[in-house]
Amino acid sequence: MKMASRNKCLILGFTVFLWVELYTQYPHIDQNVTCRLLRKFNLTGYVEAENHSVVIGGLFPVHYRTMPTSDSDEEIESPMCEGFNFRGFRWMKTMIHTIKEINERKDILPNHTLGYQIFDNCFSITKAMESSSVFLTGQEEYKPNWRNSTGKFLIGIIGAGGSTMSAAVSRIVGIHHVPQVGYASSSSIFSNDIQFPYILRTIPSDKFQSEAIVNLIRHFGWVWVGAIASDDDYGKYGVKFFREEMESANLCVAFSETIPKVYSNEKMKIAVDAVKSSTAKVIVLYATDIDLSPFVLEVIHHNITDRTWIATEAWITSALIAKPEYFPYFGGTIGFAVPRSVIPGLKEFLYDVHPSKDPNDVLTIEFWQTAFNCTWPNSTVPYNVDHRVNMTGKEDRLYDMSDQLCTGEEKLEDLKSTYLDTSQLRITNNVRQAVYLLAHAIDLFSQADIREEYRENAVLENKPNFESVKVCYLTI
Repeated sequence: MKMASRNKCLILGFTVFLWVELYTQYPHIDQNVTCRLLRKFNLTGYVEAENHSVVIGGLFPVHYRTMPTSDSDEEIESPMCEGFNFRGFRWMKTMIHTIKEINERKDILPNHTLGYQIFDNCFSITKAMESSSVFLTGQEEYKPNWRNSTGKFLIGIIGAGGSTMSAAVSRIVGIHHVPQVGYASSSSIFSNDIQFPYILRTIPSDKFQSEAIVNLIRHFGWVWVGAIASDDDYGKYGVKFFREEMESANLCVAFSETIPKVYSNEKMKIAVDAVKSSTAKVIVLYATDIDLSPFVLEVIHHNITDRTWIATEAWITSALIAKPEYFPYFGGTIGFAVPRSVIPGLKEFLYDVHPSKDPNDVLTIEFWQTAFNCTWPNSTVPYNVDHRVNMTGKEDRLYDMSDQLCTGEEKLEDLKSTYLDTSQLRITNNVRQAVYLLAHAIDLFSQADIREEYRENAVLENKPNFESVKVCYLTI
């Protein structure tokens, strides 16, 4: 298994290095084209490419969902996003912090620096695919800059968060051999090297988690268990392996239902009714915290108690679910979590954020407005909105703007925010390891003894040190 992981990492590094070398030889693209863009995608994020050698792309769910668009057939709109995700914002900032850390080190890429091009995918396939297109060609008129939309070559992508989004991104960028490293994409489908040859990840496959859940069930002597899954690759494949493991252990699955990705009164009612009517008191929930949130609200609305919930790593430590008002219904939940880590310097970096630093930094402005319940002066950034309607018919809409203006004197130290909580760095550390994986791969092959015809552009001609890619063993 280690040899397979090592070989996969070496292929990743060689692909990255070969693309960079070829690009340095053929940097010019004919820009005398006659086509033009009809419109641009609505994307937010951070870009820093100038004065850097290459660029790493990143995709993070800084919002929970996209907003509804018009139903007009004449004009296709790129949707806006709503529901600020403090946890996703922390992941995005962690990637920036890690790249800055690597650039300051002398033992990794001593002759090069890394830039970044990071987008908010809004926890949606739509935004993930829009971002993938921009990674490859950009959004400038008459400039089909292949993997060079920032002016620097894109050598890989971190993300895109959930398994379904990562799979969608891979279908686009994988065709063009762009390496991709997932930090939260745990679906077993990525173990298929034929379908996803350019994806690595810093989180274990859900196959292992399904086995562990069944062992937990056997330990407590439960024999009649229900299952609820999100309607995506993560949930469906997770429950698939769970059911297989239950059958092998001669245990019974009482029911298996799905939570809709796009809210549906009818589908949500089916899942809730299954929980209410079943005699199974132990229920496995295979879903992310974002997908699970509407279901949690419905469980509370229907006053469903006296259940033992088994959580997956995607929500067992999420502050979105672990709220005091939810304890009467979900208190006592057990599950498996990604190992916790400490990242030196990250806390100080997270605190170094303020809207006054850049009036065009819409994510920081929205973070500030949402965190302090105020509106930044002269800003057109929405305060926070929620256009969903739950199955009870109640609208969960918030006002677009707050009556209170932000002063800029608000103190981050006074916040109790998931963004600033560095005591439970789990997926956050996976983001860091993903960035380091790409950096080590580039560094390793910038020093490799490459083919003679490419040797002229090589930085060093030393033999690679394979011990430097031990991080790849996290991708089993």
